[in-house]
Amino acid sequence: GYFSQMLDSKNVSYKALEKLILLIRRAGRLADVPRFITRAEKSSARAAMEPGLHYCKGLLARHMRNSQEALLELNQARKDGEWGSKATCVMIDIYLDPDQLGDEANQPSPMNDKVKMAKALRLDLTNVKPVKLMLYEGYEMLMSQHKPTVEACIDKFSKVLEIEKDCVDALLGMSYALRMLKQEPKARNHLKRISKMQYNAEEADELERSYLLLADMYIQSNKNDLAQELCRKCLQYNKSCAKAWEFQGLIFEKEASYADAAQVYEMAWQFDNKRNPAVGFKLAFNYLKAKRFVDAINICNEVLKVQPNFPKIRKEILEKARASLRP
Repeated sequence: GYFSQMLDSKNVSYKALEKLILLIRRAGRLADVPRFITRAEKSSARAAMEPGLHYCKGLLARHMRNSQEALLELNQARKDGEWGSKATCVMIDIYLDPDQLGDEANQPSPMNDKVKMAKALRLDLTNVKPVKLMLYEGYEMLMSQHKPTVEACIDKFSKVLEIEKDCVDALLGMSYALRMLKQEPKARNHLKRISKMQYNAEEADELERSYLLLADMYIQSNKNDLAQELCRKCLQYNKSCAKAWEFQGLIFEKEASYADAAQVYEMAWQFDNKRNPAVGFKLAFNYLKAKRFVDAINICNEVLKVQPNFPKIRKEILEKARASLRP
């Protein structure tokens, strides 16, 4: 359609390519993107040097769960006038990904190096709204997992809310912090407030994270229907949301519907680009329970390719599935 034409013309529009990546991701068809990238690369002799192309390749790698490659590509666009601050922001988002957070403050944080990288990039940022810089600072403090610093980040997020009273990212950051400080009811209230807000594409990622954090809390307190509803909301706006598929799998698994669980874990495994061994483990386990032994063995092998010493998978799934196949 329209995008293909823009990419076919001699001068590729990287802004169109960026939009295309986001749209195709929301439609759950990320596997279609590489051919558009290849087409853009072939559009001219200089294409391989274009910061816009590096940015788009970085964006795709990030959504394909390949952070290292994403950082390398984005770094190539970082010094560019047009794409530089965008690329830097995506790099910071990769380093400050709250999915890596532990549940408790005062665990020694494995994130310290990432926080240092994020801070160095933030100090390098120009022409970005001051609120954005405050949010990054708040997330750096949150990621320290050091109790007094986590407490201080709540003040930082409150200051953002004085400037933008419905800023989803600030409310979300606060919720992560409160949860880490064992103040779940307060965190839940912020997240419920977010879930009632009008959806908007500008804050798509932050809204999705908020729905998922609340869904996670509901699953832990056995409110499965409310969790399901939030997962469906995520998938309505982004079919590639692996975590929403994973949570649905968890709910089916808790209800001992192993065949249904396997079906949605399959989606999570696909959309995580087969790079998340924990999801692979759950998928293989539910295949085993649903007596799909060959499928269980295949997934175990895929997981072991990603992480050769993944705990328990050989003993608890692979050996059992092999034994079940023997007459």
